[in-house]
Amino acid sequence: MDRISALPKPILHDILARLPEKDAAMTSVLSNEWRDTWYSFPILSICDRIIFGSYSPQIISKLDKLIGYVTRRLLKLREQSLTIKVFKLDMMREHNKYMSHHFDLWMNMVSENRVEVLELCLFYFDTYRVPPYDLPRCVFEVKSLTKLVLKGKIKLNQSFFNHSIKLFSLRTLCLRDLLVEDKGIIEHLISHCPLLEDLTVSCCLVYKKKNPFENEKFVESLFLHGLQKLKEAEIQGIKEVYIDAPNLENLCYAYGPFYNLEAPLRLNLDSFTRLRCLRLRNSSITEKWLLDLFHNFPFLEHLELCSCNMLERINISSAQLMILEVNSDLKEVNIDAPNLLSFYYCGDDRAIISFLTSSDHLVFDASPAHDSRRGYYSLREFILNIKPRKVLASLSLSVYHMDGIEQNCLSIQQVSSIPPSIKCLELDSSPNEDEDLYFHYMNWLLSCCCPKTISFFFQDDYGMKPFTVFVYELLMGRKKQEWFDHFGDTKCWWHDLKIVKLTYSFNDDEKVDFKTAVNSILLSTNDRKSVSFSLEL
Repeated sequence: MDRISALPKPILHDILARLPEKDAAMTSVLSNEWRDTWYSFPILSICDRIIFGSYSPQIISKLDKLIGYVTRRLLKLREQSLTIKVFKLDMMREHNKYMSHHFDLWMNMVSENRVEVLELCLFYFDTYRVPPYDLPRCVFEVKSLTKLVLKGKIKLNQSFFNHSIKLFSLRTLCLRDLLVEDKGIIEHLISHCPLLEDLTVSCCLVYKKKNPFENEKFVESLFLHGLQKLKEAEIQGIKEVYIDAPNLENLCYAYGPFYNLEAPLRLNLDSFTRLRCLRLRNSSITEKWLLDLFHNFPFLEHLELCSCNMLERINISSAQLMILEVNSDLKEVNIDAPNLLSFYYCGDDRAIISFLTSSDHLVFDASPAHDSRRGYYSLREFILNIKPRKVLASLSLSVYHMDGIEQNCLSIQQVSSIPPSIKCLELDSSPNEDEDLYFHYMNWLLSCCCPKTISFFFQDDYGMKPFTVFVYELLMGRKKQEWFDHFGDTKCWWHDLKIVKLTYSFNDDEKVDFKTAVNSILLSTNDRKSVSFSLEL
């Protein structure tokens, strides 16, 4: 036996807990000792998309193996009287309708084994053919539970009111897309969680007992009292909300696109005097309400406004604000926040953005929504409408390629004067694979701004690879004659640009050849792969 295998079980379990799930599971084939360690490992995470992959004719036999595997592991833990630290079950298949009996068995077993974290996510492709899962009430008697996550077609019926709830240790509760027979069930459950610190209630539905899928409607109101420990709350899709939580610090409220967005905000915000982070989405607020915001919340450090479309302009004045995110179409943004460290804007490219005061450490990210009907110099106008000019030194500008943009770029003449200088130009997508169009596309971009860095982000757009190689060769001066063939012999400002540094998010070797590095992009497991060119004149 090797030295590691001889270590005490708690230490081996700690090693497994630090490994990715797949790697941890693979240890069970190393030896009998590791197999025994795996079966006594008190963390179980089951996801059918990982186990089954795409649908196959062998799905039933695979399902039987899954049922046997989970049941054996739970029995092993029960035999040894081991507490289950985490049990996660994530299923998104129609076969869930055959699984209710096994779900019930597993819920009873984890409840008996004093589970501490329980996450149950059941989403079905065909909701009308697959009945919702009726959650056993034993789950709500587990005194050891510290975190409970319920997502998807999980049903709570009227009998829930008559059942004892013993979630005395629960600190995190997430209820998302549930079916409840009465909206009061959610309030009843939350009222029996005295230590609750983190709460999410999102898009839950009230159903009729005779037919759960007919005449469903969203829970429209939520009244919560006595949540003295609550620090964080996320509420989505509920019209009217009252929360008695004097120590709340972080609140996300989304009214929901399925309601009338012109209706006034019905949320008792004024009572949250300790609030530090506020995120409002799809909500109706006025300019006056926004002006009063920082007076009512003297500790507010983080503000996010997303799709609050009744606003045309916002005026922000706060010495405490550190993070501001605006994702709405606005005409004007005025910011007086000397300690602001991060500002993100996504919206109309006609907006005028002014900073009365700003921090020297400001990070400014912008993703303006570009409308081709206004002409392609509107991107340059967006940059020029940011005041004062010194703020542009902190601006990272994200530009998304749009279908048909190349043809419009054909009409843009070369610009020899230097446009506004910015920190970074970020490109998430590429034009069509046509080198002739690449010239016109880059002419448009470099006519709008003078970036210190150009970054290319690779996700599902495999056209980014040839486009990135083209830009590299262009900036290295290898395409200069072809540029003159397209635009005449006039020398432009970017012809003197030099690449001084190449950076790869997927390769730490800065000395590697550029094309070799780019060719290795598809082999990288990074979710967000990027190539960056640092430039100087």
